[in-house]
Amino acid sequence: MTLPTKDELAKRLKATIDYVRDCDRRVSQGEIMDLQGLDATVVDICDHLGQLPEEEGQALEAQMAVLIKGLEQLADTMREQEEKMGEA
Repeated sequence: MTLPTKDELAKRLKATIDYVRDCDRRVSQGEIMDLQGLDATVVDICDHLGQLPEEEGQALEAQMAVLIKGLEQLADTMREQEEKMGEA
């Protein structure tokens, strides 16, 4: 199995961040999203990051922080929508 380059991983990370942001926006509007596979994608990115040379991995730390913040926001939004549905 060929490991992705730092640039390939950066593109995948950006695409995942964009997807998480889009999901958050849509969930906040009341849409039900199928997030199947998102966890595997995140784990795969993390695994590959851990296999990069240290300096290359560190270059992607800021993007990883953005992804983590986005995932936390998505989880909060999902909880809020679940609470709204419970009140209805």
